[in-house]
Amino acid sequence: MDHSKFSVDAIVTIYRDNEIFIGPNQYRLLKQILADGSINAAAKNLKMSYQHAWHLIDKINRLSPIPVVIRQKGGKDGGGCSLSPYGMQVLESYAMREIEIIKLLEQTNSELESCFF
Repeated sequence: MDHSKFSVDAIVTIYRDNEIFIGPNQYRLLKQILADGSINAAAKNLKMSYQHAWHLIDKINRLSPIPVVIRQKGGKDGGGCSLSPYGMQVLESYAMREIEIIKLLEQTNSELESCFF
């Protein structure tokens, strides 16, 4: 008889108009942009193509009522980007939702064993 444990898992994804606004990949990318100050550096650190990273950021900004990522054009010191104050709110809100879900899952998983033999 198999005595492995049952568990419930979830991935937090926030949608707008049935399109992914922010999920785990977007969250990691935004956090890395915050640390690196550029989409290119963030993409490299996350082992993601620049094109894919740019597409994710473009989609977040397109779905957002206010820009999340602000890009600066290249110049003498090169370009870069930063998160807008609204972008910081998006990051914090996603992290809070994730913590709430994790707590719920921990409770659910601790009660789950009594439901299934």
